[in-house]
Amino acid sequence: MYYGFDVGGTKIEFGAFNQKLERVATERVPTPKTDYEELISTLAELVEKHDKTFECEGLVGLGIPGFENSTDGTVLTVNIPAASGNTLRKDLESRLGRKVALNNDANCFALSEAWDEELKDEKSVLGLILGTGVGGGFILDGKVISGKNNVAGEIGHMRMPLDAWLYMGEKAPLFDCGCGNKGCADNYLSGRGFEQLYHHSTKKKNQP
Repeated sequence: MYYGFDVGGTKIEFGAFNQKLERVATERVPTPKTDYEELISTLAELVEKHDKTFECEGLVGLGIPGFENSTDGTVLTVNIPAASGNTLRKDLESRLGRKVALNNDANCFALSEAWDEELKDEKSVLGLILGTGVGGGFILDGKVISGKNNVAGEIGHMRMPLDAWLYMGEKAPLFDCGCGNKGCADNYLSGRGFEQLYHHSTKKKNQP
């Protein structure tokens, strides 16, 4: 069995797939945002639960809105504060006693599309996603291009282009980003970014 996790800023989507890649089980739970141990336990318990159901040890893969540091294995993920700075893959492997694959969620999405029947003969595929954050993935010859530091395709942490900045007017806000920089597209073009822009322009926290 193959177990896939889409770990987002608000929810964790789990899917179990058979050898034909047919989804045979699915489950959705809230993402623990501040408690790292709770995050690890939530992921591990879903795996253990379905191991019992299917009487096997499934192969586990995680898609996260961020990337793994190629040097020390820590992850940078703005939208899941509990995981950022921790060795998520290694710690989950230790808990489960098996290998775990981890990649950027936009890369996973782009790879899925590149393997689709309609695109499988294309040499290159670019996938863009917008949710709690904004990201992108680049596929070449059916393989993810992550770059030396696993940040290739991470458009969410590119600075907003000048024409977009000027469009926001003379008092455009310069939002801090969880990556440590300012003005990243992730904080303007995402669901969270739209909320920040609304609050900045109206001084209201919520829509009426």
